[in-house]
Amino acid sequence: MKSLIGFTKVSKKFGKKRIRNLDNIDKEKESYLELSEKIIDKSDIILEVLDSRFIKETRNKTIERIIKEKNKRIIYVLNKVDLVNDKEKLYRQVSFLLPRVFVSCKNYQGIKELRQKIKNISKKIIAEKTNLSKVTVGVIGYPNTGKSSLINILTGRNSLGVSPKAGFTKGIIKLNLTKDIVLLDSPGIIPDEKYSNMDNDLMLEQAKVGARDYTNLKNPDLFVLKIMKEYPKLLEKYYNLNIKEVNNDPENLINSLGRKKGFLRKGGSIDEDKTARLIIKDWQEGKIKL
Repeated sequence: MKSLIGFTKVSKKFGKKRIRNLDNIDKEKESYLELSEKIIDKSDIILEVLDSRFIKETRNKTIERIIKEKNKRIIYVLNKVDLVNDKEKLYRQVSFLLPRVFVSCKNYQGIKELRQKIKNISKKIIAEKTNLSKVTVGVIGYPNTGKSSLINILTGRNSLGVSPKAGFTKGIIKLNLTKDIVLLDSPGIIPDEKYSNMDNDLMLEQAKVGARDYTNLKNPDLFVLKIMKEYPKLLEKYYNLNIKEVNNDPENLINSLGRKKGFLRKGGSIDEDKTARLIIKDWQEGKIKL
């Protein structure tokens, strides 16, 4: 097998082949845990995407135990590190999570390091399994951890979906990362577990009833997650967004709406904070009807 060199962009745009309706998952009554376990079974390497602001809340120790039991390789991807002010405290909190990479999909921090880690581990796996032609990398993570943005960046935002073959689980999307590496993604499934941080829960409830102004709310993206959990497809319908493209993923919704509104940063990336605050503003002003 040829050496793994660089992450090649492919020609087709991220489109419908990349996305599957969440209804397919609902019909099979698959949970976040069940779908994640299927991805683990089919993967050689697992990327667990965590929110650097909420490590404890976005980790799933049950899934991590399954990864260990199945003798799979794991890379902890700590996303949104740019939103953490006390970096030293963060580093102490995650010192035991190895191997790990701190990334920011907003400014591409750590992406090169993550790619290199994937390549290095892939080479070791190839050396151990002489009959392996491709390395499969599974990506798991709760909504709002930035999983979708990470996949877009790793695939050059022009990912070519590979049609599922016979026996391939519905709801799992197979993508070409390079000719030697395949990536597995899954539709956004919002787990039943709530963020355990009571301060955030209280702030979100206050924002929901208008007791906390949208301009003063910390982590506005979590408000979008809360509304999507409590009122499925409400935001998609109000803003006239493609439900299939949003795919029940708060991150996809914010990116779709931000693009539609022209909320772009320098360089063309979506201003996620401004977009999320617009949603809160519209909610508090009573524009979004139940």
